[in-house]
This record gives sequence, structure tokens and C-alpha cells, in this order.
Amino acid sequence: MSFRRWAASLILLSVLATGEAQAAAGSGDDPIVVHMRRGTDHIRLQGVLKEGVDCCTYKFVARKGQRLTASVNGPASRLTITYPNGDGDGPGLPDRMELPETGTYLLDVHPNLMADGAYGRFTLDLAITK
Repeated sequence: MSFRRWAASLILLSVLATGEAQAAAGSGDDPIVVHMRRGTDHIRLQGVLKEGVDCCTYKFVARKGQRLTASVNGPASRLTITYPNGDGDGPGLPDRMELPETGTYLLDVHPNLMADGAYGRFTLDLAITK
């Protein structure tokens, strides 16, 4: 059993035992931290969009003027971004955008509920370049 599946099982058991929901990994309250290997400017992430589950929020640090390229392959989805100052854009982001400030960003992958096929496995390709 993978660590992620094991952690999700613990969260479910905690909810069943206490009757209280806790922040799930990847939710807005507990985003997935993105670490790119030294010397690289891109990463491929995988996730699953499920009905009624708050997922998938990714957290990364970038500098003003760097360019973010993001693309999702899989179910019908939309991207939103929250800037370090708390402002945000989306749903729907350009394929490539210049980041306006230095700090921590949140990138959310949401199911597009206005389209068929909004749930399932997805691949998120991210690049942060100069």
C-alpha cells in the first residue's frame, strides 16, 4: 500500500471514529507541496478528481518574473491560481503566464462540472522557467 493510500485510509478511519472531517492531503487546507529536483524546471504530477472530495491543490514557491506553464491531461478540469498576496485568477488560466510576485503560490485543479467526464485520473505538467 502506498503512503498516500495509507494516509487517506487513516483520515477516513479518523472521520469514522470521531465523526469529524479533517483536511485531506491535497485539499486547500493541506496542499501538496511541489519540489522540483535541483537543476530542473519542470515536474509531472498525478492526481484523481473525485466527486465530493476537495482535491487537488499544489503549493510551490517562485520568483517575480518567472513563467509558469501548466497543462492538465485527463478529465474535464479547470485551473485556478492563488498568488502570494491572496488574490487569485481562474477558473481557466493561460497555458503560460508570468508570475507577478515572489512567494508561495497555490495552483488548484478542479473538475469542470459544466462538462461531461469531470472525474478521474489526471496528469499535471508544470514548468517554472526564467
